[in-house]
Amino acid sequence: MSLAPSRRDAFRGSGLMVLLVAGLVLAAVLAWQAADAARSHRAATAAVLRDYAGLAGAEFVRRSTALVGYEGCFRLVTAIRQTTPPLPPGSVAAPDEVAAHLEADKRRALDLATRYLRFDPASGQLAATEPLPEALSLELSRRLRESSGRTGSGRGAFSTITVNDAGTARAFVVAPIDAAPGGAGKSVPADLVGFELNLDGLAPWFRQVLDRGPLLPSSIGHGKVGNDRLTFEVVDVAGRTRFRSGALTYGGFAEDIPFGDDYDGMFEGMRLRISLNEAAAPALVIGGLPRSRLPQLLVLLVVAAGLTAAGLVLLRRERAVAALRSEFVSRVSHELRTPLTQIRMFSETLLLDRVRTEEERRRALQVIDDEARRLGHLVENVLQFARGERGALQLDIRPRDLGALIRETVEGFEPMARRAGAAVESRLAEDLTARLDAGALRQVLLNLLDNAVKYGPEGQRIRVAAERLNGFCRIRVEDQGPGVPPGERDRIWEPFQRLQRDETAAVAGTGIGLSVVRELTVLQGGRCWVEEGPDGGARFVVELPAAGTDSAPRSDA
Repeated sequence: MSLAPSRRDAFRGSGLMVLLVAGLVLAAVLAWQAADAARSHRAATAAVLRDYAGLAGAEFVRRSTALVGYEGCFRLVTAIRQTTPPLPPGSVAAPDEVAAHLEADKRRALDLATRYLRFDPASGQLAATEPLPEALSLELSRRLRESSGRTGSGRGAFSTITVNDAGTARAFVVAPIDAAPGGAGKSVPADLVGFELNLDGLAPWFRQVLDRGPLLPSSIGHGKVGNDRLTFEVVDVAGRTRFRSGALTYGGFAEDIPFGDDYDGMFEGMRLRISLNEAAAPALVIGGLPRSRLPQLLVLLVVAAGLTAAGLVLLRRERAVAALRSEFVSRVSHELRTPLTQIRMFSETLLLDRVRTEEERRRALQVIDDEARRLGHLVENVLQFARGERGALQLDIRPRDLGALIRETVEGFEPMARRAGAAVESRLAEDLTARLDAGALRQVLLNLLDNAVKYGPEGQRIRVAAERLNGFCRIRVEDQGPGVPPGERDRIWEPFQRLQRDETAAVAGTGIGLSVVRELTVLQGGRCWVEEGPDGGARFVVELPAAGTDSAPRSDA
């Protein structure tokens, strides 16, 4: 069972809407998937960047601990231990005496000390080259007494004591001097000697670590990722920054690494915050960070939305055209029914011999002839329109006598005009030869004359004129009707279009007559337009190339 046309059109339209919406949803899903994939790729890349930053940070911690621990603290505390034994108990080594026990190229270790210390575990006495605050001195003495039994047992032969002094980190490096013999075979705990570590003096040592070479293996970054692509920040136990290198652009690729307890906790509580700049990503084996595809995705979404909107517009137009065609079928049916009714009625009158005089017989035959002509004209219009829709119009265009064709067409139309109470006047120039198709021209003129009769008042005079002008033959058909409003002079040439004032008027029409006029005129190499006539009515103008010229249609009216 087949669907009715209206239901079929509605079904097709609904299906098109579903497809358009589905296409938009699919485009949105694909865009989301692409964005999610790019986000996932970026997250994975960021994780690798953090791993590489952690690798570089671990190497920085290892190098720093080894450099400061051995080249600095170990050498300095060794020199202090060598300097102290000749001194009396409670005396602290002086800086120049300590320097005397260091080779010239090792004396940079002196910069690591702010003051020298000596602690006697037996008496609990703490001496320093510069006095310490009382609270700090008490806390440090307690810590030194606790560690005196195990100091020096580590690999560095010294230990580090870190104290948070009212929000300020203080670090002390100490080691025992040689133990002295005691009574009854017992040994007396040795004094502890050392220095307070200059935390601000660590910066040059950290800088030296960076200057010694890249922290990342060359194989990771193809030799293109140096320490300049890394950001470093060393903070102490109190959170104060003691060293910084590079711009602080950590982003999401920073790692926080503790220094650990190497060299007996020399950097106890200190942490390294390190980040690998994402600009280095393209040189890494991971292939770099993906570029944002948001602009392309937005363009795709806009295109999808535009296509959807265009589809909806086309759908509306299809529905509008379907409605116009439905109305056209209704109009044509009505137009066909009227002449057929007249023909059938007067044919029956003649067949049943219901005429009383010869004049009535002639009148009945004349009505049949007029309605047959009208019916033929209507059918020809529909056929021409259908051929134009299919692109199947074929014209025989060649030079012809335009004046003779116009006179012939007007003479054939005059009986219909007279019965409508109109008169047709012709004013034709001599020697009018144009390149045209005779049948097409006749159809054009009949449509224009029929419109003039249909929309003009009873008793009007219709004027038909033709002249040659600048290589063209111009035909004018003028009526004395209400004319065509300027705002609708372009719309009336479209199929199924009528003037708004005629939509509810009693004047019948199919809405394709002027469309056929324009189609046939253009196919003959001409153009047509409408303007205001001299009597206030409408003047329809058709312009065709004159014979013997290669003129093309002009754009001016």
